[in-house]
Amino acid sequence: MCASATAILHWNAIPVFADIEPDTFCLDPGSVEAQLSPHTRAIVAVDIFGQSADMDALRALARRHGLKLISDSAQAPGARYRGRPAGTLADAGVFSLNYHKHIHTGEGGVVVTNDDVIAERLQLIRNHAEAVVGPKGTADLGNMLGYNFRMGEIECAIGIEQLKKLDHLVAGRQRIAAQLTRGLSGLRGLCFPPVRPGCDHVYYLFPLVLDLKALPVSRQRLHQALRAEGVQCVTAGYQNVHLLPLYQKKIAYGHFGFPWTAPFCRRQIDYAKGICPIAENLQDAQFLGVAICMHDLPPAEVDQLIAAFHKVWRHLDALR
Repeated sequence: MCASATAILHWNAIPVFADIEPDTFCLDPGSVEAQLSPHTRAIVAVDIFGQSADMDALRALARRHGLKLISDSAQAPGARYRGRPAGTLADAGVFSLNYHKHIHTGEGGVVVTNDDVIAERLQLIRNHAEAVVGPKGTADLGNMLGYNFRMGEIECAIGIEQLKKLDHLVAGRQRIAAQLTRGLSGLRGLCFPPVRPGCDHVYYLFPLVLDLKALPVSRQRLHQALRAEGVQCVTAGYQNVHLLPLYQKKIAYGHFGFPWTAPFCRRQIDYAKGICPIAENLQDAQFLGVAICMHDLPPAEVDQLIAAFHKVWRHLDALR
């Protein structure tokens, strides 16, 4: 959830946040462009909840400004964007193998790229680059401080077998989402965000948006009622990363504000509430998510979940 931004801080770079599209929840290219400055070096686009960001627009923006484009597709393995797999439309794409993703090895992840230079540097960084670059004769030593990020043979073997199941597992999440859409359609004030044309959605999360003008109660009351009916997989909101204490206090390394206080941070970066109004409003009031990725729900259990929603909606006036 927050690693997309903290990955930037790990390299002493400064995250700058853009707002999201109100329907897909992915990065809004227009908001990204408004945040660009002479100091911008890359765009990190998150394929949130299971479908790809607007990669055509983001790639055009990156090319126009000479920027790298990174795709965080941790929640969208197997999704396709206009015929191409999510994660393959950027300079580098990142996938997660954490335990609650579509496929997993317990922990770990995968980076894909068609750039030989990036691939080699990634291989070095994952395995104590500083100890290897000398004998290898690497000339560019920038950012060659390495880590021990090697996956073990057991995890790799699990990942290879899991990858063979990806299409089946994705189809299962899409089946659940289709059943939920059919079963919950017609409930007043409950909106189903669209799938981007020419794209697939693999539903790490089944996202819902509340039209509060059509409802007599708040999201909080709806969430409480759904939980009381046994719908334990429903979430209210989704963390606004820029509002975490790390960014509000601008304290990452040590206690004196580094890297924001470093000489290379030549401008004031604003993380105040209000910089991402669409994301913030969804988090504060309108967003409901059904966490289906961790649950291989058979149709009968999805029907039970749908019945719980209908029961709550029949008693909306009593929840005031």
